[in-house]
Amino acid sequence: MTTELLEWVNTYLEQDEEIIVPIKKMWNEWCAIHGEPSLEEFTAAVLADPRNKEEPGVDHNEGLEEEMTPEELAEYEQDMEAGGFFSGPRLRLKSREITQEHLAKMIFKHNERLELALQEARKVMPDDISEPQEGELIDLIEKVREFRKELQELGLEAKDEDEE
Repeated sequence: MTTELLEWVNTYLEQDEEIIVPIKKMWNEWCAIHGEPSLEEFTAAVLADPRNKEEPGVDHNEGLEEEMTPEELAEYEQDMEAGGFFSGPRLRLKSREITQEHLAKMIFKHNERLELALQEARKVMPDDISEPQEGELIDLIEKVREFRKELQELGLEAKDEDEE
């Protein structure tokens, strides 16, 4: 199974638009079809493949352990993953180059996702939120938009694959 798994992962990494992909994201997709191995075994196998390079990961739960119960943390992590935000190490193919065009495309994609998430947060804000708090969120949304405009002015626009 390890050879099949590694070939699947490498095909995934060759084709995914992200280039640097959360290992847990791939593991979830693999397990939906095959049901195993554990995340730890999957991670060890893909990191041992010399064609791959581990990239720094993130921990979306960092600092929340003191504020949330284990059940709340698990629900938070599940919500984050449903939105495409995976904690843990990332992986990329050593042979796949990260280009300026790729970086611009990813910055724009994540910028748009951030703006959408902030817009959704604004929609579900409690009615009793203070005006200054709402103003902070509105200001943040505007900063995200301004950042995108600045990138465009610098010529770092995200290009569609069809345009190339």
